[in-house]
Amino acid sequence: MASRILKPKRRTPGKHPASPRLPMRAEATRPSHLREANCRLLLRLLRRDSPCSKADLVRNSGLSATTVSVSITHLRTLGLVEELGGGESSGGRPPSLLRFNSRHGLVAGADVGGTRLRMMLADLNGKPVANWATHLNDKQKTPRAVVALMQSGIREMTRQAAVSPRVLHLTVGAPGITDVEHGVVLAAPNLQGWTDFPLRALVEREMKLPCTVENDVNLAALGEHAEGQARDVQNFIFIAMGTGVGAGIFLRNALHHGADWSAGEIGYLPVHGMPREHVRLHETGQLERAIGGAGVEAIWQKALRRERRSANQSLMTLHAPQIFDLADEGHALAIEVTTATARILADAIGTLSLLYNPEVVVLGGGVGAHRTLCSATESFLRENQFAQPMLRASSLGTEAQLFGAISLSLSAAEAGLLC
Repeated sequence: MASRILKPKRRTPGKHPASPRLPMRAEATRPSHLREANCRLLLRLLRRDSPCSKADLVRNSGLSATTVSVSITHLRTLGLVEELGGGESSGGRPPSLLRFNSRHGLVAGADVGGTRLRMMLADLNGKPVANWATHLNDKQKTPRAVVALMQSGIREMTRQAAVSPRVLHLTVGAPGITDVEHGVVLAAPNLQGWTDFPLRALVEREMKLPCTVENDVNLAALGEHAEGQARDVQNFIFIAMGTGVGAGIFLRNALHHGADWSAGEIGYLPVHGMPREHVRLHETGQLERAIGGAGVEAIWQKALRRERRSANQSLMTLHAPQIFDLADEGHALAIEVTTATARILADAIGTLSLLYNPEVVVLGGGVGAHRTLCSATESFLRENQFAQPMLRASSLGTEAQLFGAISLSLSAAEAGLLC
């Protein structure tokens, strides 16, 4: 999330809800809206509780038996509900069990990186049915080339999964500042020709699919909320540490984008002990230079030269996770570098905690998810009297963005299921 170009025009951030919360009872003002609200409520209950009976739905929804019966008939007509036959009897006639038809349609997610495009196809319960990935050469990094590859990916995944249902929605993650409301990638420095690019419009025109475009780290935060270490947590921060450093901020059960879509650009935070500097759009920030992958490796190499060990090329070429591995094995210099990294990271998390008071901070990315770094950082955080969020290492790895994309696609597709 480094070196992004901000668009000066201020826009009102769009909102994408996380996995929907079940209301106690459907509410609406018009009869047609009431019918739709009833069906939507029952559909959510079926997705959560399948298989279940009509009696279960009456009890859990608060709706009348007649309303449930009429609504289920409508959902069956749409192909959204399947009958499974009789369940266990409690003395009377066995109840007929119902199940949400999760194969009625499919949703897709895509994560566009600087060197790789990864995609996932899932059913309407969010269960993955196929994955696909490809490397991007220099000619394949333009928006049109990436969209053409996504078309190939959809075809390959549907063939791989041997499924025929139509894809209802695609969510694309971009490695840059993204205007979610208008589907525009404002800047993605690691890709070619993406500045102020209307990606959603191109996808919908070329692929004939409804599309959502979101920042990749924000999608990773959604993924952790849907399937990972922040499941059911309403206030948390996901910090991605790899080549760059960025954050997805999740407040009151929704992503926080900020006034100009740049909330979470924590790579520009100042670092104690480093000279004060201005934030520059086309330059990396202090925090990213200090604890991003390249920064950790630079500190490691400096320590080796100080100890006159630079002749050992196998040590000089270690990547950040390998340095943390050495620290775990007791290597003194590696412990020194890991400790320094953890101290800076803990200071940044402390600052974020004072601002947002998250319950949990999830560390992800190739550098951040390392458990040795996580443990060392937690030790520094425990020295505070407050601003002590629970610290967790991501359990989803590079899949976090794709699970987040699937989560957004599910929310978007749900609106069209009853049409």
